[in-house]
Amino acid sequence: MSFDVIKGQQRIKERLGSMLTGDLPQSFLITGDKGCGKHLLAEELAGGILCESPTKNGRCGKCPCCIYFDAGTNPDIKRIEADKDRKNIRVEDLRREIISDIMIAPHVSHAKVYIINSDKLNIEGQNLLLKSLEEPVKGVYFILLSSEENILPTVMSRVVPVKMGNYSADDIIEILKEKGGKDLSDGRAAFLAEFSSGIPGKALELQNDSEFVEIRDEMIKILLDMPHLDLTDIMYDRYPVFEKNKDSIKEMLLLLLWTLGDLAALYSAKTPDQLENVKLKNADMKGLLVDFCRRHRNITLKNIGMAADAVTEFSRGLTVNVSFESACCSMLLKIHKEFAG
Repeated sequence: MSFDVIKGQQRIKERLGSMLTGDLPQSFLITGDKGCGKHLLAEELAGGILCESPTKNGRCGKCPCCIYFDAGTNPDIKRIEADKDRKNIRVEDLRREIISDIMIAPHVSHAKVYIINSDKLNIEGQNLLLKSLEEPVKGVYFILLSSEENILPTVMSRVVPVKMGNYSADDIIEILKEKGGKDLSDGRAAFLAEFSSGIPGKALELQNDSEFVEIRDEMIKILLDMPHLDLTDIMYDRYPVFEKNKDSIKEMLLLLLWTLGDLAALYSAKTPDQLENVKLKNADMKGLLVDFCRRHRNITLKNIGMAADAVTEFSRGLTVNVSFESACCSMLLKIHKEFAG
């Protein structure tokens, strides 16, 4: 109920709350990365617009409009999306769902709200919608959603922009715990929050992505096994992992760099107390990484730095169309040299 269901985004919630209780625009454009919660914010804003007694914290949750909203049956909120088998929202659907509909009186509320995925609007669709934005019918509100830079300047000039920012790690951890992650360890939650770059939808997706879990485990295992591998192991056992998961190479290289960074942080610790207090990106793997450091005291910070350079060099090479196989094997061999001596 109300904007409280949205974690973080405090400035946006305060701004929208002031609009709901003051001068309310009729057209909004909510932008942000995919998975940042645009749809949830749009739903709560729509509920606040239709609410009979909105507050600065959003809808009241008690009036008939809010009761319909909570039941998911308020007929005065219309959500416009493209059909699953289509790239864009069809112009004829816009005419039927919006242009012909806006003159019909609300069913249970004092207003009507249209939530539109504008990423699915082509230029023709945006131009068709423009007239409704330029000359809005009283009691009709539009909430456009976009994660792409595809909005026409003429449309931009008719909407109030609401740009969502990234979430804090604490916010994402709380979201992960609430969305069925009660058994999620604190370390695992911290890793997902960090790796998702402040985007809760990405964190939730990764939490349930068995393929990502497998890739991550493989990247950590490859590094920790390096002191014991021979060249045959690298060429015929470890390299195929990269070949098989080419589409995820950016994530794989980032995981390698994160793990190398964690090892550097652990090797830098001079005392048991310092070791205990080291904060790692792979927080849920701390025991495994600490054990590696204790067993391989011959590895130095310089070795780890050179290994990280090899990963970065491979990453840069991918941007200039180098041979994937030769560049990847070169990276693995350089890491092996640093870790195996």
